[in-house]
Amino acid sequence: MDERRIKPRWQINQGAALTVENGVRAIPCIVEDISHGGMCVSLRRSLFDDVFSNFKLALSEDLQLNLGAQVVWHQEKFERNVYGLAFSQIDESTIDELDQYINNNFHDLVVKHWWEGS
Repeated sequence: MDERRIKPRWQINQGAALTVENGVRAIPCIVEDISHGGMCVSLRRSLFDDVFSNFKLALSEDLQLNLGAQVVWHQEKFERNVYGLAFSQIDESTIDELDQYINNNFHDLVVKHWWEGS
């Protein structure tokens, strides 16, 4: 399959917490990859697609991103639900926070993509 994304997705495979709108408890998840345009997230529960329209993603104790997304695809793999999401709501400050987080915590990925010309 040809890659059609304009921005690279950083394959971080990091534990995170997802809180849906009006959610009381955060849902543990794994952010498999993320970019300015979307992300791939996996979790043990199955969720309705519309819960991703407004959610918070805590990548660390200090970084919580307010996002909105549409589900592009959903698969069940090894007792996990994997969602491919395209962001429909992400502002410039959130993009800046994400870039800074990736650069600080996954600098090798940034250098790799830079040398690949991405």
